[in-house]
Amino acid sequence: MLCLIALTTGTLFAQKGYEKSIELGVAMGVGDYTNNTFGAAMINGYRFNDHFFTGVGVGFGYSNVLNGLSINGNEVKEYRTDAYLIPVFAHFRANLTSGKTSPFLRLDVGYTFDVNQYLKDMPGLLIEPSVGIECKMHDKKAFYALAGFNLQHSKYSYTKNLGSTENDFEVTNKSEMLKAISLKVGFLF
Repeated sequence: MLCLIALTTGTLFAQKGYEKSIELGVAMGVGDYTNNTFGAAMINGYRFNDHFFTGVGVGFGYSNVLNGLSINGNEVKEYRTDAYLIPVFAHFRANLTSGKTSPFLRLDVGYTFDVNQYLKDMPGLLIEPSVGIECKMHDKKAFYALAGFNLQHSKYSYTKNLGSTENDFEVTNKSEMLKAISLKVGFLF
């Protein structure tokens, strides 16, 4: 009964209402074929209590994305294109404590667009779970830092020499979720 009263009292006096944040980050590709991305995002949403926040985010990023791969014997050549990306995503955050310093879990799910449309089918589904720490200041202001695992849909052409003749190549289009470790810092207000 005391636990229920403590939880209810904490929720009644919790910070509620509209919040926004601005963040800067980098996603460093991992695996055989990777993309690195640098960007910024603005997230707007509603804090239900000290523990739960949901919102919508939009960002702008730069990446020199993989759009082709050619394998000829032991020689591997990557073809890349500069891409200016706009991710639009749903944002969910759960703060694990309500103190001045609070660890949190976060999930972003959305879609990434290419501004230049060079890679019409390349950008796509975005999923990024992450963990972080939030350091509250006053009046709903806080700094935070996080580390996450970014999954970004990508399409690229894959050309492989089959070896029977000099010009015997197989060309296929690959579609997969490229992986990256993301690091971000932000300001919540």
